[in-house]
Amino acid sequence: MTKRFKNIFVITTLILFGAQASPQAFAQQSRIINGKPASTSTYPWLASLFIVSEGNSESGGGCGGSLIASRWILTAAHCFLNDAGDAVSTDVASRTYITLNSTNITDLSAGAIQVAAKQVIVHPNYNPNKETSDNSHDFDIALIELESTVNIAPVRLFTGAIPSAIPAIVAGWGATVGDGSTPSDNLLATQLITIAENTCAAAHEGSITANMFCAGGYTSTDTSDTCQGDSGGPLFVMLNDGPMQLGITSFGGSETSNCGTPGSPGVYARISQLFSFIHEHVPTANVINSLANLKLDYNTYIDATGMVAVPKVYGAGSKFAVQLRLTGIIEGAYHFELASAEELSNDVMTSVPSYFDEAANVLILPLVKVGPDTFNVRLKHLGDFKFVLEAADLP
Repeated sequence: MTKRFKNIFVITTLILFGAQASPQAFAQQSRIINGKPASTSTYPWLASLFIVSEGNSESGGGCGGSLIASRWILTAAHCFLNDAGDAVSTDVASRTYITLNSTNITDLSAGAIQVAAKQVIVHPNYNPNKETSDNSHDFDIALIELESTVNIAPVRLFTGAIPSAIPAIVAGWGATVGDGSTPSDNLLATQLITIAENTCAAAHEGSITANMFCAGGYTSTDTSDTCQGDSGGPLFVMLNDGPMQLGITSFGGSETSNCGTPGSPGVYARISQLFSFIHEHVPTANVINSLANLKLDYNTYIDATGMVAVPKVYGAGSKFAVQLRLTGIIEGAYHFELASAEELSNDVMTSVPSYFDEAANVLILPLVKVGPDTFNVRLKHLGDFKFVLEAADLP
């Protein structure tokens, strides 16, 4: 099976200064599938990488990364493959450049930080050679030591177990469409949810090891995903006191599916499982082993008022904060009506996304909190903004 790596390695022409490619020429990187505008003012520790090709100094490829200490970037090992794709490229540090603190990677912000790599350290067990490797995607993790320190607060790393159905965020400069094309220079983010291990393994035909986990869209039609150009970037959550990274964008898809294909979730290197490699080289990395303080606005049923608060629902090309009112129980079925809908100007990444499926005429509400329990809910639209409960399943 041919997997799609999520680094670009799309050929582009660079602006050259002598024999060395300028780090100003990071422009060929693109963006996330189903992404929403994001800013490095919110995620200043996000890094954009550019690696000049080993065989052609006028070409190269891009990846994402995250600052985990003042002099260290965490990323994916496969960002540093040779042109043949069967080994880590030699002398890759001399061809690697990093940009931080700029939402646009072509028209750099005034506070943008550009720095070269001093060394690249790839996990010793990473072996991309399909002829000699039991799993060429395993141990897909690497560290970049920077030539100089960076005065930006680094992201914290999660070292605990990752349950299914945890809402998470991905951000980067990866492709916007499934075939890896349509580049954009601006940072985008989107929301994903962690996938059960058995579902992840089935989707990727036995390629999943303990060093990996999956995250995909919230619904059976949600195309949100990482793609080419997002490799090495973070999958993270927001806690009440700031961000925490769970995984590293690694690979996804198959011979028959592109990025953003529902039912084919992306695969991420599991930081908790690979943390000993990080700690060996970056002992100052800040870690957390609890998800207790997630900053997240769930869909919530309030029994005292019979109202369902929906912080964000996508529909008709817009997004709304919605209130639904329980109007009664008819023949055992719960009926609701729209109480209010306020169009949102911003896309808050800590609000659980809900969707109106126009084709199915269904309002899909993931992760509805009902007292101590949580359900994925489908409400059939009866017309005139009235709904009846169609399904309420455990996530």
